Amino acid sequence: MPPRPSARRPGHRPARRSSARRSLRQARQQRLYLATGVVALVVVVAGVLVGLSLSGTGKGSAQRPSPGEFALPAGVQASVEAVPTAKLVAAAVSKAGYAVPFRALPAGAPLLVTGGKPTMVYVGSEYCPYCAAERWPLVMALSKFGKFTKLMGTTSSAVDPTNPSTPTFSFYGARYTSPYLNFLTVEVGTNKVDPKTGYYQTLEKPTPLEQSLVDKWDKPPYTAQAGGIPFVYLAGRYFMTGAQYDASPVAGWQMSRAAAYITSGTNPTSLGAEAAAGYLVGEICAVTHDRPSAVCSLVPASLKR
Repeated sequence: MPPRPSARRPGHRPARRSSARRSLRQARQQRLYLATGVVALVVVVAGVLVGLSLSGTGKGSAQRPSPGEFALPAGVQASVEAVPTAKLVAAAVSKAGYAVPFRALPAGAPLLVTGGKPTMVYVGSEYCPYCAAERWPLVMALSKFGKFTKLMGTTSSAVDPTNPSTPTFSFYGARYTSPYLNFLTVEVGTNKVDPKTGYYQTLEKPTPLEQSLVDKWDKPPYTAQAGGIPFVYLAGRYFMTGAQYDASPVAGWQMSRAAAYITSGTNPTSLGAEAAAGYLVGEICAVTHDRPSAVCSLVPASLKR
């Protein structure tokens, strides 16, 4: 079972010093065991993201380019979005040991609705290896409810000791449109270290509403440690800190090779990504009241808990 490592706050130095090694040793003693037997992998951000950024995929992309991004190879996004809903659902139902679902928020948590739609909030960073893992099932699942445009490719940090250079999508500057839900994102920092400061470069800043979600839910007793990324909050019903599955086998791979591996359905990483996306599809159907029916009719009640 992989360890639950700690990480730096956005803009922090890469994990190369003794303090970072101590943090990793301490984190190995704090394994988050879930009922399915899978660890939720998480990067911990010191300072709980105060003063850092959150922007929505529906807010446009008039931003400076991220130095850690690249154009997606032809066919990569389409291949990830083309994994059938039925396959994702089947993986979640029958391959539960490969991934974990989101956790339910306490009863009475206020619903998060913007523009009349249930709203999902993602907080991550390009350097973070577990954010890299989680973006694959997020794109798989959310593509069943809407459309991504302007997605770019990136990798986790090349100098992080955990799963360096994990290929993935970046939500920085991307757009997501859906008649059923809104998806707001923040990529807090790049995967590049500023040679002048020795710190990861910061990309975005949160709105007060989005920061308040992090401040309230991304800490004990709701999480094992405060300030974990990725942090994903679904409409006041569900949340997750960490990756739902283990993507370590694709660390260091090229994007096209990783996409083929993750969408193949023939290895534990692919089955984990598909199961994670299947759980997400069920959870999203629960907050959209089974819309669209073409998707949600394929989801059993057990995944809409």
